[in-house]
Amino acid sequence: MTDDLAPRVPSRAHVYPASVTQSRLIMMRYAQGGVPAQVVGAHLLLRGPLDVRRLRNAFVELVRRHTILRTNYALSESGEVLAIVHQDEGPNVFEVTPGTDLSDHGDIVEHGNTLLQNIVHRFTSPDRHSMLQAVLVPHTSGLHSLVLAIDHITVDERSKALLQTELAALYAGRGDTLPEPSPYDAAGVRNTFPDLDDVPGLRELLTPLPPRFLSSPDPCSDPEAFRPVVAARALGTVIWEQVGASARRHRCTRFIVHVTAVMWALKHFSRSDDISIVIPMDTRRRPQDFDTVGFFQNLVLVRSRAPRAAGIGATLEECRSIIREAFQRRDYPIATLVSAARSERSEPCRNPLYQVALAYATENVDLGWRLDGVDVTPVEIEFPEAAVELFVYLTESSADTEAMLVGAEGALGSADLDRLLALWREALCELTDQRGAEASELGDQLFEPSAR
Repeated sequence: MTDDLAPRVPSRAHVYPASVTQSRLIMMRYAQGGVPAQVVGAHLLLRGPLDVRRLRNAFVELVRRHTILRTNYALSESGEVLAIVHQDEGPNVFEVTPGTDLSDHGDIVEHGNTLLQNIVHRFTSPDRHSMLQAVLVPHTSGLHSLVLAIDHITVDERSKALLQTELAALYAGRGDTLPEPSPYDAAGVRNTFPDLDDVPGLRELLTPLPPRFLSSPDPCSDPEAFRPVVAARALGTVIWEQVGASARRHRCTRFIVHVTAVMWALKHFSRSDDISIVIPMDTRRRPQDFDTVGFFQNLVLVRSRAPRAAGIGATLEECRSIIREAFQRRDYPIATLVSAARSERSEPCRNPLYQVALAYATENVDLGWRLDGVDVTPVEIEFPEAAVELFVYLTESSADTEAMLVGAEGALGSADLDRLLALWREALCELTDQRGAEASELGDQLFEPSAR
């Protein structure tokens, strides 16, 4: 790697029709009351001797390696989303702010949160901007904040892990050991789909429309209603083995056990037998896509209508079936289902189809950032806005199982989230045959939901 990378002379960009996945995310930003920018953010605390020039060069080379990081989007006169691939890396890839002299951890966290919120606004600018933006903040000697913002349309969790590996190699001067990048190919992604009525089970999934079991704030008339309320609970190391044993006993995957627990908790919280949620699923189908930085995710609607009176076992059996069906249609555009729901639902809401999203992971990808000779520690980021009424982040590994809930203030309060976490834990205890051992620890946590 050279000490200074010369800027490339901007050249004519290549324009192509965006894929269905790219178009969905871009059009969500134009939807009335939608989230204007969806950004993957990270605040990394760097301790040790940092080579700022090497870090800048690493980020520039990273963007030069991947076409998707040099792609911006525009709407044509006909309303079609166009992808514009630039040959050069563009502005705002890497910048260094003035020093802060901050040493208190709380002050550093607050400074990073404010900085990230300011960066997010750049992604809604009509001017060209980098899809990956890194801002380095010097605090005191040997202590820096590195705030990263990546447009969500650019990366999913697997892509983020690829970027982490490559950034570490580029900073360490081992860029020549990296394989040639596999560019994102919009033509290689499935872009034509049958009508909704021609897909077995989909029309039935929307008939009748999923009920609204949480309050539905109007994001246009009351944007403050989507201020986030956050709660989390960790269950420790023992639950990993218990869930594994339960999955073997019921002949299903760990994921199905966790989906069942979330569904069961929502059923009891809402006192409704009919619960629907969306789950992000990977849509990669070609081998080269697994080595490509890009967005390969779709939201898949799953709906449980098993009655509570039949017990949690009935919901588990139903979840085995609905997850299998969801996997078969995992790349069917969620935008088509949303459009169908919008035509039937008249009340103002952020999303006419779903209120709850569940993101499941077997590891915390944010822990994967590395820089040679520097201690890198992820710092918690505050959510500036709730994307839906309730977002459930579920991460499990042999080290811990944790649920973090991000609710919209207009739909859920802190007491509601605490109750949901308690119901989730109770459901896992029942699914893993630990209910009797754990019930005494739940105690007064199973209080009634607060009035909404």
